[in-house]
Amino acid sequence: MQQLRSGKLLQLVIIFAAMAICGARAQSPHSGSLSLATQDRLEDEGWWPTKGDAARSEYVGAATCKECHGKVAALQETTPMRHAGARAAQADILQTHEQLSFQDAAYRYSLMHAGSDITFSASDGSNSASGNVTWVFGAGELGQTYLLQKDGAYTESRLSYYSALSALDITIGQAADPPAALKKALGHNLNQDSVRHCFSCHTTAAITSGAFDPEKSTPGLTCEACHGPGARHVAAMMAQQYDRASSTIVNPTHLSPADSVDFCGACHRTWSDVAMQMPANIGLVSVRFQPYRLEKSRCWGKRGDSRITCIACHDPHQPLVRESSAYDPKCVACHLLRGQSPRHGAVAPACGVSTSNCTSCHMPKYEVPQSHARFTDHYIRVVRAGAGFPS
Repeated sequence: MQQLRSGKLLQLVIIFAAMAICGARAQSPHSGSLSLATQDRLEDEGWWPTKGDAARSEYVGAATCKECHGKVAALQETTPMRHAGARAAQADILQTHEQLSFQDAAYRYSLMHAGSDITFSASDGSNSASGNVTWVFGAGELGQTYLLQKDGAYTESRLSYYSALSALDITIGQAADPPAALKKALGHNLNQDSVRHCFSCHTTAAITSGAFDPEKSTPGLTCEACHGPGARHVAAMMAQQYDRASSTIVNPTHLSPADSVDFCGACHRTWSDVAMQMPANIGLVSVRFQPYRLEKSRCWGKRGDSRITCIACHDPHQPLVRESSAYDPKCVACHLLRGQSPRHGAVAPACGVSTSNCTSCHMPKYEVPQSHARFTDHYIRVVRAGAGFPS
């Protein structure tokens, strides 16, 4: 499939053609490999992030993992992934901001402690509506969003906390215009599928044996969120059955490039997830979906390239490295430096502009509306002067 350059109409024509031919599988631009929709991955056999078919008894907890993997487990505890979700009473930002407020036309919002509860409320001056905040999603690096719960139903708060503002503002994806009625002012009511997906990407083991039980989940993403339940692995190690032990735990480094990127895409959205199931998000907002953007890159190749998968550049066990120069060795693994002779594995031409800080030019940053943050575009390319955002 050729690169999509002629606007959204052409994009949708190609997407629907791919759907007709491949069902829920779609071929990503420049690639001869197939990206799968996460829903298809979940229907396949074996472990996959967010799947939720393992029994709760199969989980051992991060403390047990730490007994053998102490150094890497301790480092992973410092990552935003580890703190992607928290019960409201344990959320640091809510503990340090006992009251937050926001004015939106006729509505006055407040997020405040009420005894042992944390309450999110909206008032039009005459009447008010409120809900208890039970969960917080987001580590707070960029911001965090609040989940309100009532009678087993969940509402995504209309306002989120943004670290760049140190204040509340409209949650990404929710309408900027004030709600027409007070009953809708608290936020967006989530259906069961959305709730399950939210918890699957922000907590560990919220779904076990196919049953959703968030109160028994572990806040944030721990070892078993990505490596799968560890009980069988621990048992094999204790029995010194080392060959069996390696087959009872998931090691994502053994995946093919396309599978590896789809693995991370279970939460960060695969190419198929965005192109086939979220066409409204093909535009600037798609910069948030790194696997989708990455597979649009020409250097992704015919079948993907292990040198530019998510985990080739980012170690999920440690905080994100933000210095552009730190990624230069990844780029020159494929691209020659000026003056170098061709060598095995590095067949792409040298950059004629610079030999350092490659990502600062070839992976520009964009601010997504409502996000109050800039995101690195993982669509690796030559960026032409004056060019707009390439959908």
